[in-house]
Amino acid sequence: MRTELLAALALAALGCSNEQPSTQPLPPLATDAGVPAPVSPPRTVGHRNPFGDVLQADNLMADGDFELTGRNDQAPWYTFDSTGQITLNYDTGGHCRSGIRCAVIANGQQLVGYMASPAQSDLEVRAYAKPDSGRCGDVMIVVIDLANQSTQSVIHAASSSPDDNGWCLFMESATNLAYQQPMLYVELQSQKTKSMLVDQVSVLPVGEAPAHKAAVRPPPPPAETLARVAFVTDWIRRHRIYGRPPAAADRGRDHRERFIAP
Repeated sequence: MRTELLAALALAALGCSNEQPSTQPLPPLATDAGVPAPVSPPRTVGHRNPFGDVLQADNLMADGDFELTGRNDQAPWYTFDSTGQITLNYDTGGHCRSGIRCAVIANGQQLVGYMASPAQSDLEVRAYAKPDSGRCGDVMIVVIDLANQSTQSVIHAASSSPDDNGWCLFMESATNLAYQQPMLYVELQSQKTKSMLVDQVSVLPVGEAPAHKAAVRPPPPPAETLARVAFVTDWIRRHRIYGRPPAAADRGRDHRERFIAP
């Protein structure tokens, strides 16, 4: 009985004590060299506009952020290989530079997008490409004229190296193509590059964009690129359809050539 009473008094004394049990702080996570290891956040949160870069109100590119383009048919952007038009593939979300979609093209494919020209001044082209090789020189971007099926201006990379996120900026002025049919042509030049992303393309009048000359100038398009440009422009001219659909009595016939613009 006395033993139980002493035990109860001891427990009561411990419960009334103001002293907190001492705990030793845990040592920081460290590497073998004794330097604390960097802690990376489990996730990051960003803001994206589903319409892409809307701050450039005078952008003359039909759909510079690929937010309004389908995957085939007559659209602001076309994708080609050696057989003709193919399905346009996309990447989404944080992999893109602006908006929530960006184009993906593989080696051996070409990307062509519709644009407009200022009425009088020359135009300034800005485009971002992200080749998986990390070499900006592996990308060829050319302004072409669909009306005359010719190349007009090569858009050079602003730097031979991409930025910290792997994006290469292509930015340079091009010749005025008012009353013509300008388009932007994009392809990979190196067999070692398997694919690339393209995003945030804009075309502005030179008077509203800062003049820029590339630090590194790649050579003009090689003969193989010129041949592919000729193939793509000829394919588009032969397959696009304008005008009203044929009358019901004639729907069984092929009227494709009837509606081709000159």
